This record gives sequence, structure tokens and C-alpha cells, in this order.
Amino acid sequence: MNPSINIENLSIGHNNVSLISNINISSSSNKLIAVIGRNGKGKSTLLKTISGLLPPIQGNINFNLKNINKIQDKERAQLLSIVLSSNHSMGNITVNDFVAYGRYPYTNWFNIHNEEDDTIIKNALQLCQLEELSERYYHELSDGEKQKVSIARVLAQNTPLIVLDEPTAHLDLINKVEILKLLKELASNHNKMIIISTHQIELALQLCNEIWVLANDEIKIRTPEELLEKDELNTLFGNENIVFNSTKKSFEVK
Repeated sequence: MNPSINIENLSIGHNNVSLISNINISSSSNKLIAVIGRNGKGKSTLLKTISGLLPPIQGNINFNLKNINKIQDKERAQLLSIVLSSNHSMGNITVNDFVAYGRYPYTNWFNIHNEEDDTIIKNALQLCQLEELSERYYHELSDGEKQKVSIARVLAQNTPLIVLDEPTAHLDLINKVEILKLLKELASNHNKMIIISTHQIELALQLCNEIWVLANDEIKIRTPEELLEKDELNTLFGNENIVFNSTKKSFEVK
């Protein structure tokens, strides 16, 4: 079954104060989806609502025909996984043990792994090219390495939907590209739907299959090609000093 999401009449916000109302989105197949918008417009709120970390003000979020907000925590943890923008503060824990936390929805109270769990953990480390770091301590890693370890953890969780809030924040350009290429490969070849929020619009246009644009208290669904053709990025982000060059797929300072 290819992953699919159906969002109906959704309103999101905090303390019953709505940021965006009447959100309706349907998307299916194996996609890397970018959520873009200016600061404070609701990107993180949308991802946390989709993930069940925040309750919707109204409306429904159905993933693979299941209402995210009406299922038990364990079932939700087998359906979706999330990586937040801040790095974890961990003590003396190895990379291997950190990734193993992804198996918690499937293990018993004593967190004992069986052979299948160990194979999944090993495969997650391999996909993220972390085998050589598996016995290193998490706190010794660079920011880019920590982000890859977090992605390996959600791979070990083995969910059809993965949500990441600013997965390339605080990374250098090489690591940004590596992370986004890894996510695209996972979406395309491992039957995943991956939704990320990002400010890396130029990279999103090149690597993502679909863009959710947050602007003027609404969400527009576009392909990268449509965004370039419609020149909507200048409406969203451009001003007298900054313009988006659709030919070069980049912002330029006047």
C-alpha cells in the first residue's frame, strides 16, 4: 500500500487561536514534500498537528485511512515518526543504542530486541552510512552526524510517514544536500512519505516532489515546476531588495 494523506477542513493553532483554517490536502505515492513559508506562519505548528503532538482546532487528518488523532499512541508510533529541529541532549549513549530507540513501539517493557529488530537497526545505520560511527557516543558527533543519526532512528521505527521539522537547520551546504538527497532516496525507494519544513527553498525546488506553500493564512499545493512557472515565490518572499530568479532557481539581492 502506497502511503497517502488526506487532510479535511483542518484548522491549526494554539490555545484555540487559529493560525490557518480550512486546510484541505490530499497527497499520495512516495514523495518528499517540503513545507515552506515565512517565519511564524505555521510550518512547525502544521507538522506537530499532523504528527499528533498538537491537537487540531477542528478537522481531520487521515493517513492510510486512519485518523491520526483517534488512534492509540502505540498505533500512531507504528504509523508515523517525527524528528524535531532541536538536537537531543543525551548522556553516554552510543549511536547504535540511540537508533535502537526507534524500535520502542514494537519491543516489550524491558526493551529487549529480537533478531528482526537488530537487523532493522543495522539496515537503518547502513542506509544513513553510519556503520563506522555505531559505537561512538552521540554527544561526540557533529551536527550533521547527529541529524543522520536521528533519521536512522526514525528508519528503525519503520513508519510509512516521516515528519521532520527543519532537518537541515544549522548544517553546512554539503550536509544540507546530503540530508535532502538521503530523504529523497528514502521516499522514492523505500515506500515512504516524508514531509519536511525548510527554509532551503532552492534545494527544495531541486529535490522535492511537492511543495506546500504557507502564505496569506492558507496553504497552496504546488509542484516545483508550477512554483517556477507561476512566479509565486516572489509574492511570498520577494521584496524591493530580494527577488527570486526562476531561471537560476535562487534568490538574488538587488
